[in-house]
Amino acid sequence: MRKFLVFLFGLVICSLGWGQELVLPSDYRQHSLTQFNASLLNPTYALDWNNPNSLSVWTRWQWQSIDGDPTSLFANYTHQLSPASVASVGFLQHNTGIFLYTGGNLTFAQTFELDEGVSLMAGLNTFAFQQTVADEQFVQGDEPDPALLEDFEGFKVQFSPGLRLLVNQLSVGLAFENAIGFDLSGNGESRDNFQVVLGTLSNDFPVTISEGLGYSFVRPVVYVKSIPDGDTQFGLNGLFSTSKFWVQGGYNSFYGASGGLGVTVSNAFSIGGLMEFGTDDLLSDEDPTIEFVLSYHFGKTKFREKEPLPEKDEDSNKLEEEIEQQRMEQEQRELERRRQIEQDSIAQLENTKKQLELQRKRDSIENRVRNQKIELRPNEKYEEVESEDGLQPGFYLIANVYGTKKYYENFMETLRGMGLEPKSFYRETNKYNYVYLERYNTMDEARKARDSKFFGKYVYKTWIFRVK
Repeated sequence: MRKFLVFLFGLVICSLGWGQELVLPSDYRQHSLTQFNASLLNPTYALDWNNPNSLSVWTRWQWQSIDGDPTSLFANYTHQLSPASVASVGFLQHNTGIFLYTGGNLTFAQTFELDEGVSLMAGLNTFAFQQTVADEQFVQGDEPDPALLEDFEGFKVQFSPGLRLLVNQLSVGLAFENAIGFDLSGNGESRDNFQVVLGTLSNDFPVTISEGLGYSFVRPVVYVKSIPDGDTQFGLNGLFSTSKFWVQGGYNSFYGASGGLGVTVSNAFSIGGLMEFGTDDLLSDEDPTIEFVLSYHFGKTKFREKEPLPEKDEDSNKLEEEIEQQRMEQEQRELERRRQIEQDSIAQLENTKKQLELQRKRDSIENRVRNQKIELRPNEKYEEVESEDGLQPGFYLIANVYGTKKYYENFMETLRGMGLEPKSFYRETNKYNYVYLERYNTMDEARKARDSKFFGKYVYKTWIFRVK
């Protein structure tokens, strides 16, 4: 208690000496992370914004001077465990101006399907770091004595949970940057648990530009963030992202306005930068803040590119000519054989019997498909009809249903932009267009495609429509 009172007295002297000078908040200053390493903003963003499987590095140089101002560094690898869960491991170094935090980060996030188009995401960031006094250039003048601050050094563990509700593309999130903390070594420090709270509201709007840019979207983000012993921050970010480049801009009530851009090469390697300009009177004399981000995507790319056809050499051309000649000779022999069958009534009758037997086998297979008994699972969306004009019997994986032609055509274009090959049919009975991803012969095949999010190609909800 005595050391705490001495530290508190030092802070009072420090505040009197500073007067109206700028005081930097102790939060991670990660408000501009809208595309990579966003799990530092809210652990649930590891599920989609971090673009798993990927390795990303983000660094922020507060007010530009690399060697003389507070900096933040976050390196993070995100790995997809299943279509509904991810985990990540990272390194974090954060300088508040007085203290330096250096340590590791573990993240886990899980998606829970509540209803069609409605999901609840839950995640947890765990930080383990060593807290030390920052460089002496940050502790000088009227600031507390470094020897006094050393009493608050030690190894700390901090837990930061987060939740996010996703309704179609609309996302509402809540994260606690310092929910629970423990001092594992050192003399201890007073903790302000549950005081850095971040609320976010965002929505992804698909944008169709050109096939070469793949899936493109615009993502506006509004956020509010409470800071201990500081003014509540609020801000707005906007992101326009394609498979080739991205552009972003934003405003934070404390740090000011920002703008940045980046490029992606071969749908795998991304590099970008951002500058932030203080607009408040306290920041008018400060240089711009600089951020850089690097990211490498290890998994399958989101957008499938057309592979160039291999060039044919002379040997290949000769081989194709020989195959074509053999095919023509085979056709000639087949023609002669058919003529012989036509001349021989007995052979013709035998051939007819074979055709009838083959048709009988086909009919038997179709009857087994039609007579499959389906046992529905709890809350499983499923629809079945005896027949539908023009549709082959089977199980159709439905992505969406539209009664308006405009929205139906826009959705088809969006799926093609994601690299999919959607198909559809129109039901005269209810005047709706059904958009489906694939048709299957059995319920097990259709369920496997649905439960795997169409084998990782389509992350949104689907259901099964059967034609008997």
